[in-house]
Amino acid sequence: MEIFDNDVVIAEEMESLKVDLIAAYEASGKKVSGEFAKGLEIKYSPNQATLSGYVYLAGRAAGKMPPIQAIEKWLIQKGITPIEKKMKISSLAFLIARKIAKNGTKKENHLAIYNQVITPERIDKILDRINKINITAFTNEVTVMIEKLVVNK
Repeated sequence: MEIFDNDVVIAEEMESLKVDLIAAYEASGKKVSGEFAKGLEIKYSPNQATLSGYVYLAGRAAGKMPPIQAIEKWLIQKGITPIEKKMKISSLAFLIARKIAKNGTKKENHLAIYNQVITPERIDKILDRINKINITAFTNEVTVMIEKLVVNK
């Protein structure tokens, strides 16, 4: 059995989470621009890591108007055009943004991708790997101390 330190295990698990998040996103049918995959970022520091990314897949509550330019870009990428020939795509984007501000987005259209991939079971698996390293390190340290005591008798 190969022994790794916590930072190696954390890095392996975070990269695995990132790969699985991207795969789940690709399989969801929600991909438009590919920005989701590009936006996933892992920051490392000793004994910890942080995965951050877009939350727009979780939908939007009513209230503040979303950025019209982002909706316009989405419409273009999806190939959606106004039914009325005279209407500009920017006008359609504005109308959609206003509707989202008023009603929010439908929960059934939301993609809870982080919850699908980062499950309690997955977190337990990661913690088990880290605990095995810590237990092994502790056991090795105790063994060395005992050996030193035996030699010094």
